[in-house]
Parts: sequence; structure tokens; C-alpha cells
Amino acid sequence: MKTVLGLFVSLLVSVSFAQSIGVKDIPADGDTTISVKKGANADNKYEITSGEDDVEGDSANLIKEARANWKVACADWKKELKGLNTENKVLAMNCGKMVCSTEGVESICRSKATYKLRVQVK
Repeated sequence: MKTVLGLFVSLLVSVSFAQSIGVKDIPADGDTTISVKKGANADNKYEITSGEDDVEGDSANLIKEARANWKVACADWKKELKGLNTENKVLAMNCGKMVCSTEGVESICRSKATYKLRVQVK
């Protein structure tokens, strides 16, 4: 049993060391490029970008009107984000949770909007 285990371990060690690359006898005159890549292709044509924006509706005297104004602002933000990103793809966009507050006699609703875009880099 120990012999079989010893052979298995030595086989594993020899296989792990066999994954090396040696470069010899390449002329140094002129332009020479050596490229070694392992794994998946690293040349990404697209990149995923994410970020945040503030969405704020117009102020109103009543909370109900302020919420309606925030919904309009949210729809406008989504439309603008899609319009700016015509060539690429919008993966996700969310206006976030609306938070309303009263400042003086007027109410205003705000939120943190998030987005994810697929942007072409090459």
C-alpha cells in the first residue's frame, strides 16, 4: 500500500512540474514578442460598469404629489440612461427605495438609483 501511495505522489509531483515553459535560441536582433497565456481568453471586448445616481422628484405641498413627482423623475432617469447607452447594453437599473421628507411646508422624495451597463472597450 505504501508503495502504491509513493508512486501516486511521485506521479503527481512529476505532472505538476511538467507544466513549465522553456524558451531557447530566439534571435535577439529585431522585434521579438513572446506571449504565454493560460486559461480563458483575457481579451475582453466588453466590460461591466456599475454606479449610482441620485433621483429626486420635484417638491410638492402634499406627500402624494411628491411621490408622483418622484415616479416621473425615476422614469425620466431610466429613459435618459437608456438614451445615453444606445450602442451598449443596460444590464440592470433600479431607482431604489423612495424616501420622502418634509422641509418646511413642502415634501420631497429622493432615492439612490443603481445601474449596471455592458460597455464596449475594444
